[in-house]
Amino acid sequence: MAHGSPTSLQRLTDQAESRAAQTGPIAVHDEVNPCPLCGDPLYAWIALPAAGGEASVGMPLSALPDEERILDRCESCGVAIEHGRKIDLLAEWEAVCRAGDGGGREIAVPNRASLQAAIGVEGWAAIGLSPGSLLFTPDSLRRLAALNGQPIEQMRWPRWGRTQGWMLQTLLNGLTFHPNFAREVQAGRLRRGSGRGAFRFYADAVVTILGAPLIALVSFPLELLGAIFKRGGEITARTSKAT
Repeated sequence: MAHGSPTSLQRLTDQAESRAAQTGPIAVHDEVNPCPLCGDPLYAWIALPAAGGEASVGMPLSALPDEERILDRCESCGVAIEHGRKIDLLAEWEAVCRAGDGGGREIAVPNRASLQAAIGVEGWAAIGLSPGSLLFTPDSLRRLAALNGQPIEQMRWPRWGRTQGWMLQTLLNGLTFHPNFAREVQAGRLRRGSGRGAFRFYADAVVTILGAPLIALVSFPLELLGAIFKRGGEITARTSKAT
């Protein structure tokens, strides 16, 4: 499988010690940084692959393509952020919302507290699709809106649309060598010669073509249930008029 279980802080620390003995320390951190939304501590959550030349999961934030990226999360509001990244709350707000009726704003972002995110972890298909630098939960999105003077008055978890595709791709990521294989091929970012070899490319193509219809029989009801219980893969929200 392409992805494993959630990476704990202890596992990250063990990896750091092992690599440090060979090549020097990596970006696993001991200091505890404050959450930009609620001020509570941030802790290491998962390690994402280096943003190299081939398609890879994860938010494309790191300016150093050869370094593994560590995502932190807040245990209180649930937001996730790349370790050490400086956050401009106004810029993040402008990134996630668009103009709505009556002077308010409309928002549509991946939900880090979703069922599909819990299943996929670093293999979650929507982990790199947040329009800003933050991965939101409902609570953290409400906090960002309030800090920018536009409290959220309505929040929903869509049952149809792209969120269904994210769940399907997340489950497929557990079977393919290349994460988000279908999406990366369709976008032209992944070709036979640019990935992990021709054999793995064709193997992923076969798994995707033959497996997707069968996996959809599982992914569709899973995402539907997630949305019903407010753990859908996408959060849509509407704010009141700016104060």
